[in-house]
Amino acid sequence: MKIHLLISLVVLLGAARLFAAETTPADPVIVQAVLDANARLTDASNRLDTEAFFAGIVDSDESRIIQDGRLFKTRAEAMAVVRQGSQGIVQLQRTFANSHVTVLGPGTALLTAAGTTRVTLPDGRTLDGPFAVTLVFVLREGRWLLFHGHYSIPNPPR
Repeated sequence: MKIHLLISLVVLLGAARLFAAETTPADPVIVQAVLDANARLTDASNRLDTEAFFAGIVDSDESRIIQDGRLFKTRAEAMAVVRQGSQGIVQLQRTFANSHVTVLGPGTALLTAAGTTRVTLPDGRTLDGPFAVTLVFVLREGRWLLFHGHYSIPNPPR
C-alpha cells in the first residue's frame, strides 16, 4: 500500500513539474531576439543576398537545412543551391505570419511559422505561394543564429 502511495506521489509530482514547465511563459527577451534574428534572415533573403543570409546561419556542417524534402548535408551545398535558385529572380518577397517561438533552453529556441512568398521574374510575371517553416536557433557568441531550418511548400488542396 505504501509503495502504491509513493509511486502515485512520484507520478503526481512529475506531472506537476511537466505541467509547470509547459505553462511557464517564455522569456520575452529571448523570443524577441529570435524574431529579430529571423527578420534579418528574411531581409537578406528578400534582398537576394546569399552571403548575408548565410551569415545568419551557424558556420558548421552540423547545421542542416531541409527544403521541400531535400536535405542539404553541408553548408556549402545549401549555399550553392540558394545562390543558384536566386538567379533569374528580379524580386523576392517572403512574408512570415503566425510566427511562434518556443524557448527550449537559455541558448536554444524553436520558431514555427507559415507565410507567403512572391517571386517576380525578369519578364514581369509573379509567382505566389504559401510556405511553412520550422527553425531552430542557437545562441553563439551573443548572436542568435539558425542551426536547423526546415522549409516546405504545402501540397495543393485536392
